[in-house]
Amino acid sequence: MMFKNSFKLLLANFSSVWKLLLYKIIVVAVVFGLFMLATPALSNLLNVEQLSDSVASFLTNFGFGISYIDLLTYLYTILQTVINVLSEMIATSPLLFLYLVFLLFILLPFLWHFSDVAIGECAYGFMASQTKYGFMGAMIRKLGVSVSYSILLTLAILPFTALMLAGGVAVLYLTVYGGLLLYFLPFILFVYLLLINSLKITMLSGWTPSIVVFNCNAVTGFNKGMTALFRRFFKVWSTSIILTFIVLSVAMLLGCYALLIIIPIASLFISIFGMVMFFGSQGMRYYVDMDTIITPKKLEQTDKICKLKYVI
Repeated sequence: MMFKNSFKLLLANFSSVWKLLLYKIIVVAVVFGLFMLATPALSNLLNVEQLSDSVASFLTNFGFGISYIDLLTYLYTILQTVINVLSEMIATSPLLFLYLVFLLFILLPFLWHFSDVAIGECAYGFMASQTKYGFMGAMIRKLGVSVSYSILLTLAILPFTALMLAGGVAVLYLTVYGGLLLYFLPFILFVYLLLINSLKITMLSGWTPSIVVFNCNAVTGFNKGMTALFRRFFKVWSTSIILTFIVLSVAMLLGCYALLIIIPIASLFISIFGMVMFFGSQGMRYYVDMDTIITPKKLEQTDKICKLKYVI
C-alpha cells in the first residue's frame, strides 16, 4: 500500500521531477567544475590515462544487451586502474588525494541532498491540503535547516557508502577465480547492493518528513523520524527493497545513460515514500490525488496493536 500510494503521489507531482533533474545537473556541474581544477595535477600521474581509457570503454559498452560477466570484467579493470592511480596519488600528491575525497564524499553528497527538505516541503503541502509549493521558494524558506540536515546526512551515509564500496571491491576481486563462481557473482553483487541501499533508504526515510511536519531542527527531526520508522520498520524495509530492485534492474537493463532520468525520479519517489511512511506512522490523513484521501490508523491504535503483539 505504501508503494502504491507513493506512486500515485509521484504521478500527481511529476512536474517536480524536472526541477529536481535541473538541480542535480547543476550540482554535478559544480562538482565537475571543481574536479577540473585538479586535472593539471592529475595529468602528471602515470596511470591516469589508463584509467580514463578503461572508464571510456566501460561507458561505451555498458548498455542494453551487455552480459553481466563482461560487466564485472570491465568493472574489475577499472578497479585495478583506480587502485594504481590512488596508490600513486597518495605517494606523490597527498593533498590532491584529500581534495578529491572531499569533492566526492563530502561536497557532492552535501549538495546532492541539500534539496531533500525542499522536496519534502512540496510533498507535504500537496498531501496535507493539496497546496502546491514552489521548489525554489521551499528551498529559500528551509535554507537554515537544509544546511544542518545536509551536513548531518552526509556523515550518516558515509558508513553505507563504505559498505557498498567494500562489498563491491570484494565481489570484483572474486572474479579472478573464474570458473562457476563467475556466473554467481553478478547475482551476489546485485543482492548485496539491493540490501545495503534499501536499508539506507529505510533508516533515513523518517528524517526529512519529521523536519517538515513538525517544523523542527535536524537533530530533533532525526529522533522523531526514527521513532516513526520503528513503528513499521519491516514494512518500510520490504517496500524499500521493491523500490531499490526496480531502480537497479532498470539501470542494469538500460545502461548508465538511463540514470539521467532514473536518478531524479527515484530521488523524488524516495522523498514521497518517506512522507507516506511518516503520515501513516503518525495516523495523519493525506491526499494521494485530487479525489482520494487516505486515513491511516490513529497513532494510539497503532501503538496498542504493537503492544498487543508483544503480549501475545
